[in-house]
Amino acid sequence: MKKTRILIVDDEENILKTMRGSLEDEDYEVLTANDGQEAMDKVRAENLDLIFLDIWLPGMDGMETLKSIKEYDTNLDVVLMTGHGTINTAIQAIKFGALDFLEKPLSLDNILSIANSSLERKRAIEEETSLPPKEEELIGKSASTIRIKQEINKLSKSNKNVVITGESGTGKELIARLIHNRSPKRKNQMIKFNCTFYSPEEMSQELFGTTLPSSTKKGPRKTGVLEKVGKGTLFLDSIEKMPLKLQKELVEVLKKESGKNGNLNETRILASSTSNSLPLVKEGGFNEELYQLLGESSISLPPLRERKGDIPALLTFFLKTFSQEHNRKVKELEDEALEALVNYNWPGNIKELKNVAEKLVISIPTTKISINSLPPVIKGESPTKRSRSYDKHTSLKDAESAWKRDFLLFHLKKNDNDISTTARKLGIRKHTLKKYIEKLDIMLMPEKKVKQLRQKTLKRSVVLSGQGLHSGMKAGIILSPLPPNSGIVFGNITTSENVPAHIDYVESTGYATSLKKGKTLARTIEHFMAVIHAYQISNLLVKINDEIPIMDGSALDFCQLIEEAGIEEQETKLDEVIIDEKYSIGEISQNGKYISIEPHNTFTVKYMLNYPEPVGKQEYTFTLKNSQSFKSQIAPARTFGFLKDIGELEKKGLASGGRLHNFILIDDEKVVNTKLRFPDEFARHKILDLIGDFYLLGKPIKGLVTAHMTGHSDNIAILKKIRDKFNIYW
Repeated sequence: MKKTRILIVDDEENILKTMRGSLEDEDYEVLTANDGQEAMDKVRAENLDLIFLDIWLPGMDGMETLKSIKEYDTNLDVVLMTGHGTINTAIQAIKFGALDFLEKPLSLDNILSIANSSLERKRAIEEETSLPPKEEELIGKSASTIRIKQEINKLSKSNKNVVITGESGTGKELIARLIHNRSPKRKNQMIKFNCTFYSPEEMSQELFGTTLPSSTKKGPRKTGVLEKVGKGTLFLDSIEKMPLKLQKELVEVLKKESGKNGNLNETRILASSTSNSLPLVKEGGFNEELYQLLGESSISLPPLRERKGDIPALLTFFLKTFSQEHNRKVKELEDEALEALVNYNWPGNIKELKNVAEKLVISIPTTKISINSLPPVIKGESPTKRSRSYDKHTSLKDAESAWKRDFLLFHLKKNDNDISTTARKLGIRKHTLKKYIEKLDIMLMPEKKVKQLRQKTLKRSVVLSGQGLHSGMKAGIILSPLPPNSGIVFGNITTSENVPAHIDYVESTGYATSLKKGKTLARTIEHFMAVIHAYQISNLLVKINDEIPIMDGSALDFCQLIEEAGIEEQETKLDEVIIDEKYSIGEISQNGKYISIEPHNTFTVKYMLNYPEPVGKQEYTFTLKNSQSFKSQIAPARTFGFLKDIGELEKKGLASGGRLHNFILIDDEKVVNTKLRFPDEFARHKILDLIGDFYLLGKPIKGLVTAHMTGHSDNIAILKKIRDKFNIYW
């Protein structure tokens, strides 16, 4: 009898060793993988029964791996494991198809119990009679939608192959299901095969199977999808991505099938493509015989922007569906919000509209959805939003001049103020550009031979575990490289939703700096952002569960994490914010609370504080010359607080993660729990916070900052002044 095969995916060798030993003792066959990519390789290559999957993995994390596994094989059981989980993480894991959710440290009894339950469940499913597919419908009454419905009815009556074309997100898979479920083959299965999901070698094995077992694998030969589908329907998604060699092989198989008697003995193929394959055929990028065999019939889906009349009906359907799914009252759109949604261009088509509808249902507490609740990119398309920008100009001539000035400034800056290069790229004469510069009062800095800053990211993904300061929950962080111009982005490992590390998304600054976009949170980010600032990392994906771990209360662990990953310089230029005048917040006086920034050739911070003893008066000045000066002088400075303030924090549900080892605790007379790392550690820690906050413009700054008794709120307030002056919006 074949042994049950279990895959364990974790980057901790001791966990792999312990779990493997326990499961093998129970006569299970156990395989292991250290990351998500290796796990997917084994999912495709091995016939697995159950997977234990850690959520905090470098590169492709556990949630992404779970989604990939379920896309490959919906019926494969996956149990998610984490040492830093939340109830929300568990809920999302189950929503994405996980069988169960285990929190570390793991109980071996629970592991064995889940393995046994998985087997029993599989046996029960195999014995059940399959239920008929749920009836689906095409929503909308526009002329193009009516045409599509008519074509579906016509195509459903035959067994001819069909090519379905349309932009990404237009619903090609839905059309394929509708055709199959209404066709003579509806009692047989429809299998989806995504041509973008595999390498050429993997695609060949998955599609056609293997004649003999590989020399490195045991067991019977692999059965290909074409053989599995039998008398049913095969949906080849993104057929244009199939390599020409495999296209030719598929032609031979289809020719052989077409020679059999009786259409019902043949596999029907529905293929989707994001482009018309005919031009590809003419250019030699698509097999002409395959095009003829698959294109017996065709149906073309229009983009959503060409069927705007269907948007209200689609929104009503999705809002109702997701309200029921998330147990919420059904949401309704206010007229202005509906107008903005209809007028939006929807580059992601119906798929994008569906995602937006679900986010609105989840993130908005009221039953009414106003225009203010919509994402900025959608609000920007509304007439109301445009009218506000038009109010700035009193005449057409003023508006035209303002637009020209912004346009030329953008391209001059992009080309390092090089007039010749800018003129050439804009297709105008150098003399003409100089006239515009003079006429529009554009001031260019004198040319200097300085080293151009470049954008940076990490060389590889890394993981760090810890605890949230304010939530007290176990927390983790995964850092992954991003391409140029991506910025610093915080991603929720549970929902995969993101919030940019930008001042436009700052939600609170009371005791720490936190970001929020929709329901996505990134709390207590200042220490981590200070490290990113010091190492000048400009493109990075930071995956967390709502809060950055506090570690030892300083930024040293984050410095070590960045250095462990390694820094990769990218070719793209990194812009700086050069302070050109003095900006200030508060009353600049000996006893006042204030912060100011003025022109300077470095980023320098002078911080002064005056607390009751034992802190007293402290002052420290730091120039951010490089990452190593930051690591030695500022990064070790820890979070601090007075005993009398802890009670107030606890009343607000904060500081639950404060521990004697990660928080400098001060009473009326002394520091009670540790030895200070610097005599002026408190002033240095304030500088640490400030350096972190000041990177929320997404660019390094040159200027002299002077601050007295200020905190996060003041940092953000002065940053907003700079943002508005330099027009640095996300």
